[in-house]
This record gives sequence, structure tokens and C-alpha cells, in this order.
Amino acid sequence: MKKILQKAIPKLYGFYFNALHLFSKEKAAAVALEVFSTPRKGKVLEHQKDFLSTARTQQIAFEDGLFMLYHWKGTGPTVLLNHGWESNSFRWKYLVDPLRKLDYNIISIDAPAHGLTDGSLFTAVKYSKIIKTTIELYEPQIVIAHSVGAMATVFQESKSPHAFVKKLILLGSPNRLEVIMENYQALVSFNDAVYKSLNDLLKNNFGYFIKDFNTADFVQKISAPTLLIHNPNDLIVPFQAMKEIASAMPNATTYSSKTGGHSLYTQEVIDEIVKFLNKM
Repeated sequence: MKKILQKAIPKLYGFYFNALHLFSKEKAAAVALEVFSTPRKGKVLEHQKDFLSTARTQQIAFEDGLFMLYHWKGTGPTVLLNHGWESNSFRWKYLVDPLRKLDYNIISIDAPAHGLTDGSLFTAVKYSKIIKTTIELYEPQIVIAHSVGAMATVFQESKSPHAFVKKLILLGSPNRLEVIMENYQALVSFNDAVYKSLNDLLKNNFGYFIKDFNTADFVQKISAPTLLIHNPNDLIVPFQAMKEIASAMPNATTYSSKTGGHSLYTQEVIDEIVKFLNKM
């Protein structure tokens, strides 16, 4: 029964969007965007609290309230960690521990509507503003980002570059928003008329049509040495995304991970990250 409900609920959303669109294109698009932008998980769980309590915490104001920042102090270069969709700063435990042993100064943030950060809605553009605030506050030499966190990071650095950011590491980064939106449409089964209205809403709200919001376009303005890691068996973000991004980036190195799927938590990935950082 649970599996049946899991398949049926998205289709009910699509039916609702389609029906609502008959009466109001704007309302249907707004509701579709709200559902798309609402994370279903990612808040801090009980078993994650012990690890997160090892950091100094700081709450910083942003447009929806306060966002949560974690700081593991070290005497080495400052590293900023930006997690992805439906996650939080705990996802970096696998990397924080080895970086702390190397005495890096580590900063991690919870995205909008994730972890202990306020808000109910998430967009890459909103996330990019929090990333910008953190970068300007802590001036990290290195930024490591996962999934949509990578997309938000690249978007931010293409708009407001920071010369002190010397290296980027992008893990499982998506490229084209169009692919994500088409997957959303297929999952929920809303029609092309709703998609068009949603496209118009995104242009009005964020200045981009869906087809124009591409990580590969943004990275063209980023000259910092960048390591892209992706697993060919990633079931969330197509492996092709890494190739598209790397081909457009002035100073990119790629690594095809044999392990880790989309999350890329494995020792293999840690070793490649550390190897890349040691080249500083």
C-alpha cells in the first residue's frame, strides 16, 4: 500500500496543477513551483546532533530569517562546504573528520529550508545568496559543494566572483535545470501548458527561462582550478553533466569515481579531494 501511495501522490499533484491551470495559469505555476521547491527531508535528525555539536555554531540573518553556520576551527586554509538537496551539514561528516586531521579551517552551512536554517522553500538562487554572505564573511580559499549546492555555488561565483577563492571542488553537480524540470514534469505528470506557465514564472521571478539556467554556462566565467567528481552510476544526476560542465570550464579537472553513487561519501572520493587540495 505504501508503494502504491508513493506513486499515486505525485500524480495527484499533476492532476491538481492541470485542473487549476484551466482557471488560473499564474496560480497553477506558483503552486507547481512551491511543490518543486519544498524539501520533504533534510532537517537535522537526532542521530546527527552529536557530530554537529562538535562545531561552533553561528546563526546569520538572510531573507527568510536565520541560516545556520558550523565552524570547525583550524590553522590551515579555510574550506567552505555547501551541501545539496534534502540534506544538511551532517552529510559532510565523512569529509570533515579527515580535513580536521589536516588542520583545515572548516565552514559548513545549512541551505534554506534545510538543517537548522529557517524557511520552507528552497531555490538555487536563494541558496546562492547565503553562499555569497558566507564567502564574504569567512573568505574561504576552497569551496567544496555537492549536487545542487554545486550549481548554486557556481551561479554565485559567476555573478560575484571572489579572487581569494583559489580552488573549487564540485561533487555530482547537475548541469541543465531543464533536465531537472523535465524529470519533475514526468514524475508529477503535469501537461505542457503548466510547464510553459512555470517557465514564464521562473523568468519573471529569477530572470532565467528554464533552458537558460545551466551550470556549464556559468562556469565559463570561473578561472579557479576546479575538480569535478562524478560517478557513472549516479542515479540522480546524469554522468553526462560532468562532461558538459568540464568542457565549458577554463581550468577543470575531472575524476570518474568508481564508488559512491550520487552521494560520493567514499574513501576513494576523500582521497581524490585531499590529493587535489595538496596541490595548493
